[in-house]
Amino acid sequence: MSEEPCPLCQKNKDMRKPKLLYGTPVCKKCYYRFANRRQLAYFLDWFFWRILMMFIGAAIGVIVAMTGGRDSETLRLWLTLTTWLLLPVFVLKDGFTGQSPGKAICDIQVVDERTGDPAGFVASFKRNLVLLVPFVPLIVAFLLCKGSRWGDGWAETRVIWKRYANHPVFRGGLRCEACQYDLTGNTSGACPECGKPLSANNLALLSEQNAAAGETDAVTTTG
Repeated sequence: MSEEPCPLCQKNKDMRKPKLLYGTPVCKKCYYRFANRRQLAYFLDWFFWRILMMFIGAAIGVIVAMTGGRDSETLRLWLTLTTWLLLPVFVLKDGFTGQSPGKAICDIQVVDERTGDPAGFVASFKRNLVLLVPFVPLIVAFLLCKGSRWGDGWAETRVIWKRYANHPVFRGGLRCEACQYDLTGNTSGACPECGKPLSANNLALLSEQNAAAGETDAVTTTG
């Protein structure tokens, strides 16, 4: 079993075979809990969208009947038009401060990968457009576990678990898993705020950061 606890739940019970979430090893329990939240959010969004279509379709049917357009062809035309007009609603669903109704219920959010700000309508359009392709949602469902999915690269977005919104796993960068202190430039190998030794993942990130900056001093660990 790994000596490093899960950076999210701080337990090492399920860290025998950790899973990578946004490139960071986490326990299987947290890995699948986050994926299940995303899958449930998508199902809820799809369900709410279908309910909206049913209500609007029923309203159109009543209006068409009241205005004399009782033939089935006219009704079918209006329902088809309604479906196409409502597609943008589904594609833009994450543009409301990064949360669709399903994501809000499941406590997850789409954010800009560079700034951490909630995604807007343009980013929502980019990341969800691929979901209109037949069978792609089924493929995407299996890609959620790793974090990024098709569409996130183009939109430059990522989905975060709001409970851990400021955690390095979701926010990125060098931050202490225990107190969220910014560890950029750390040379002691321990968090100056809480004293916890840097995790193996943070040490690797710090080493990469120092190498990119042209620094050659080795980072030492404490304890």
